Amino acid sequence: MIIIIIIITVLANLADVVLKVGASRAGDSLSDPLAFIFIPWIWLGALLGLSAMALWVYVLGRRHLSHAYPLYAGLSFLNITLAASVFLGEDIGVSRIAGIGLILAGILVVHFRPAVQGAASDRAASAGLSERVAASDTSEPPSAGKKPSAGKKR
Repeated sequence: MIIIIIIITVLANLADVVLKVGASRAGDSLSDPLAFIFIPWIWLGALLGLSAMALWVYVLGRRHLSHAYPLYAGLSFLNITLAASVFLGEDIGVSRIAGIGLILAGILVVHFRPAVQGAASDRAASAGLSERVAASDTSEPPSAGKKPSAGKKR
């Protein structure tokens, strides 16, 4: 699943770079709301973005969002920074590199925790969510059906 998330990140970030190229080449013509229809870079960026979204829906159907998203977001910081430097000529400073390093360290902590702990906490989280959803589906308010305790009289 990690490979699919990496592919999604690359597709989505490539879409961002291609959209940036299309927007830059369009210049002032984007003041017309329909001008993007005639810019091939915009269409390519949209296609790449839709491809990434379709794969992301697949991943979300199989993984917890709190597990998949940190990997996606962290890799996006890395990919976008590298792509902006290589393809768009943007400068990368030392502070940006240090920040990305900290983000990647956070991904290691969140994503690559011990498998036993991860599996147990994932099952517990799923069970808790299932119970909350089932409880919210009842038409009775939470206090309905409960009898007052014998020790308290009003």
